[in-house]
Amino acid sequence: MDDPKSTPWRDGIAAGLGCGLAAGILVALVDVIATAGSAPGGLGFAPSLVALWLLPSLIVGGYAGVVAGAIKAQWGDRAVGRAFARLRADDDLDRAVAAALVAGVIAAVPVIFWVKKAAIPLVATPERKNVGALLLGVATVGLLPVLGLLAIPIYRVARRAMQIVPRLGPIPRVLVLVLGAIALVIAAALYVVFNMLDWRALNLRAYAMLGALPALAVAFAWLAYGPLARVREKLPARGVITAVAAIGSVALAALMLNRVPSDATLTAVMDHSMGGAKLVGVGRAFVDRDGDGYSPFFGGPDCDDHDKEIHPGAKDVPNDGIDNDCTGGDRVKSVEITTDQNVQPPPPTAPKHAYNVVFIMIDTLRGDRLGAAGYTRDGKSLTPRLDAFIKQSVWFARAYSQAPNTPRSMPSMMTSRYPSQVAIDHDKTDYPKNGNYPRLDDANDMLFESLRAAGLHTAGQASHFYFCHDEECPASRVHPNFLQGFDEFDDDGALDIAGSNHDTAAPRIVPRVTAQLAALAKAKQPFALFVHLFEPHSTYMEHDGWPITEHGTAALAQKYDYEIAFEDGFIGQILDAIDKEGLAKDTIVVLVSDHGEAFGAHRIAGQDLFFHGQSLYDELIHVPVIVRAPDVAPREVDQVVQVIDVAPTILDLLGQAPPKAWKGRTLLPLLKGEPQAPRPAFAELLPAPEWDHEGKSMISADGKWHLFFRQSDNKYELYDMTADHDEQHDLFEEKADVAATMKKQLGEWIDALGDD
Repeated sequence: MDDPKSTPWRDGIAAGLGCGLAAGILVALVDVIATAGSAPGGLGFAPSLVALWLLPSLIVGGYAGVVAGAIKAQWGDRAVGRAFARLRADDDLDRAVAAALVAGVIAAVPVIFWVKKAAIPLVATPERKNVGALLLGVATVGLLPVLGLLAIPIYRVARRAMQIVPRLGPIPRVLVLVLGAIALVIAAALYVVFNMLDWRALNLRAYAMLGALPALAVAFAWLAYGPLARVREKLPARGVITAVAAIGSVALAALMLNRVPSDATLTAVMDHSMGGAKLVGVGRAFVDRDGDGYSPFFGGPDCDDHDKEIHPGAKDVPNDGIDNDCTGGDRVKSVEITTDQNVQPPPPTAPKHAYNVVFIMIDTLRGDRLGAAGYTRDGKSLTPRLDAFIKQSVWFARAYSQAPNTPRSMPSMMTSRYPSQVAIDHDKTDYPKNGNYPRLDDANDMLFESLRAAGLHTAGQASHFYFCHDEECPASRVHPNFLQGFDEFDDDGALDIAGSNHDTAAPRIVPRVTAQLAALAKAKQPFALFVHLFEPHSTYMEHDGWPITEHGTAALAQKYDYEIAFEDGFIGQILDAIDKEGLAKDTIVVLVSDHGEAFGAHRIAGQDLFFHGQSLYDELIHVPVIVRAPDVAPREVDQVVQVIDVAPTILDLLGQAPPKAWKGRTLLPLLKGEPQAPRPAFAELLPAPEWDHEGKSMISADGKWHLFFRQSDNKYELYDMTADHDEQHDLFEEKADVAATMKKQLGEWIDALGDD
């Protein structure tokens, strides 16, 4: 019987909010307990983290309350229970409702494919994407009546098919279908995550916690109106309690989230909690008053959310009294900034040399994994051929990449410019499908263009999607326009992105390299040959002779190491071919990597960092740079250098002046054993569709300190690279004098990035 004194809407909303808030409090407590186990600084973060969880709890509870109130108002109290009782009692009705659900799902499938197909031309292509999104919405709504009519014949067929779906005792087949569908979706999602994705790179805990919120709300509702119904009914003033809890939740959120959190709270919530980073990200997406793409929410990086010309991505105008780029102060225009990175080296005076160049780029090779750097596994070096090559070369043991991922580091390397300075052809970059791989503009001055202009025949060997020829590249592939300056480039056998990540390409690339070296030696024409080897990149493949004996994260590191060992043999084959063809005495051989790999040493946005492209810690930007040049004595250089210095160094060895647009400097004095003024090394983390975070990094000129500015979190971290090479102890507050000096230098460099 319905309660004649009940108010359906009020009771329904109170019930929904109560269950939603109960679920939110439980999830928040679990997150607080989990975070307290790893975050330093006590429980000061707890009120902020609880407030973050209460906001979605109010949304879930409010939605559930409105639905519950509408059901109560339309069909009376305990309508859901009566509906299930009818389904249990009326088998024909049970089959009819189950068939209707199946028909609706089947008819909705074309909508999914329609949106997938139409999203690119309607949303990604138009200049005004909001207009495209509106068109997509209108077109989709227009499609719904057609699909609704399609559902009628599907329903007729499905009703017959429902006879084979069993009823599990008192559980109607409708509930069996719903639970089965949920289980199937979860199983499919888990299969994709664990078999088709690098699941360790996903913040699965955050998604699990967010999914638990509505699930727990439903569970609380079932308990409150099922087994514990009598207990619920005995509670006095349930509506008042719920109202007070809701008002208290809003007040706590307003108090804790409307101010800048302490550094300890920011670190705990953003890096150590299970769901905090995701919740803050959603909050920042909604709190952007000036629409500039940056937010001040929870210590966000926007220092003025009422002026769209002021944000971290803006160019600071010198001497205008305004901190346009939110770096902490107005830029003072000077002839030469402290970091000295903007001063171009004088043109070389040496005569042109008829040298060849072999440029070997090893993807994802950490600088500390070389045997020459002291690294061993199974009691021996993984890189005997590279170690032997180092003994013949100049090894820059403290070289730093300018970006933590290939599509930013490789262009930076080849244009001798910092990643944000590389010209991008935004009109032809295919967002969002290939937004992680921006297309290079033809205006860039790339290394192999300069080598070709110097009279060298330029060639390349690779087998990877990133080096696709425009005229041959399928529409489904990325088009980075990386091959500027090459007379020929063989990318035969390249697969798409997913295929490349599971590919072992060196066995088909290196025979082509050795054959081309033989042909180039016979041609007697100076040449420049680019070789890209991919193996150390995830997903790591297993190889005969290298059995994996570890488990978990340790197994990842072991697979990675064995990929390096596997690659080392193929590098040796290239070096042997150079010697065999009599090219060594006239050939500059350069070996460099674009970035490293992480393996869980750090955590950002609640996510353990196992791979690359997500931070600027040492494990991702410290890479090997090795140069063997005729008449240059082997040596180890311990001075800090940048990968953007490699291109001008090669031109200097050839007696060629670098393009004026290049920002790196020649390292020829260091190659010769002569002194050269030390400089800091800088790096950038630029946002991408799959990881929308920004950062800047500075290694001090003496190599002792590393300042990491996490722009997206408005947070600085400082590490002592001598005492804490793994960067586990942030000294930004403790070493305030060092931090202030480096912060000033980093700010000057950021300001100068826009100068050209």
